[in-house]
Amino acid sequence: MNKILITVYAVTLNEEFDIFLPISIKTQEAIDIVQDSLCELSNNNYQKKEDVNLYTSDGFVINKNNIVKYSGLKNGIKVLLY
Repeated sequence: MNKILITVYAVTLNEEFDIFLPISIKTQEAIDIVQDSLCELSNNNYQKKEDVNLYTSDGFVINKNNIVKYSGLKNGIKVLLY
């Protein structure tokens, strides 16, 4: 499998979105993809930000320097973008 499906809760929009991510990219690139997807899926109600992080449901920050495959992100995980 080359992609995973994650559910992202965008705090600024108070909404959840399902987004596919390639597993072979850095998490920072994945965050860029997530933000681009949120812009598109929310009809440009989401504004891209420089310093955002992905958090697991138990509050841990996903390391931006890891590859998605080794970052702790798994298929079906729910994360918070803040």
